[in-house]
Parts: sequence; C-alpha cells; structure tokens
Amino acid sequence: MDTVTQIGLGAAVGEAVLGRQVGRRALLWGGICGLLPDLDVLVPLGDAVKNFTYHRGPSHSLFVLAAFTPLMVHWILKVHPQTVLHRTRWLWLVFLAFATHVLLDCLTVYGTQIFWPLPTPPVMWSTLFIIDPAYSLPLLAGVLAATIMSRRMNRGHTVNAACLAIS
Repeated sequence: MDTVTQIGLGAAVGEAVLGRQVGRRALLWGGICGLLPDLDVLVPLGDAVKNFTYHRGPSHSLFVLAAFTPLMVHWILKVHPQTVLHRTRWLWLVFLAFATHVLLDCLTVYGTQIFWPLPTPPVMWSTLFIIDPAYSLPLLAGVLAATIMSRRMNRGHTVNAACLAIS
C-alpha cells in the first residue's frame, strides 16, 4: 500500500487505542509506527530483484514486529515519560499499528511474508489496489478530524473511529 495510507492507518489506530489518554501524541506515534515497516526500502542490496524481494520480508514479519514492539514502546516512554501509566496501551498501539500495516499489505497483489522466517509463501488476498482512494480517503478524513476537532468532547475521536470502520 502507499506510504500516505500506511501512515494514516497507523495514526487512525493510534487515535483509536490511546487518543483519549495522550491526545495527538497517539496520532503521531501511530503514524510513525505505520511507516516503520516500509523503511526496509532504504536498505540497498545491490540489484532491483533483491531489493524487491527483501521488501515485505523481515520488516513485515509479525514475529519480528512483535519482538520490536517493546523496544519501540521503551523509546516512546523515554520521549514521553509522563505517559508511562499507559504502558499497556502504548504496547497495543505500537503492535496494532505494525500489524495493521502488514495486514493492509496482504490485501494487495504483492502480498507480504508475515510469517518470515518460516518458509511460507507471501500472504496475499489481492483485494485492494496499491493506491486505493476508496480505502484511503475515509481513513485520512478520520485522522484529519481527530487532528483538528476539539479534544474536550471527543468528537474527533468518534469521527476517527467511524472512518476507520468505514475504510
């Protein structure tokens, strides 16, 4: 899936999991975690075929991401120590942002190796285009609502949850 949608999905999940407790920080860190698995494209392996096959490999493995989740939460809590009371929710936010990234990539024709290092073929359901406005626009509308609407009444949180469900 495209980068903007992955960041948006991570941000929407972050808002849904922890937005009421920590505010816009949940959007920020959800978006960052939604982007992280795709940073493997920055690792040059020498040729285009190796680069293509490596992408959506180890960095998209549910095993690797589950192991990386506590490390990411530790780093987030170093940056935002005032939110340490929400450690469990931070764990859920990070893992769900990672997991939804991987599952969204499974919906494309390229699929992903979610069970790496096990010798299984990539999981793909081929139901979404790589860039799919019908999926992305409602998702991004919810993130925008959560970003700009008042936090006192939780309207943005509610709109985000509805848009997340629609997309």
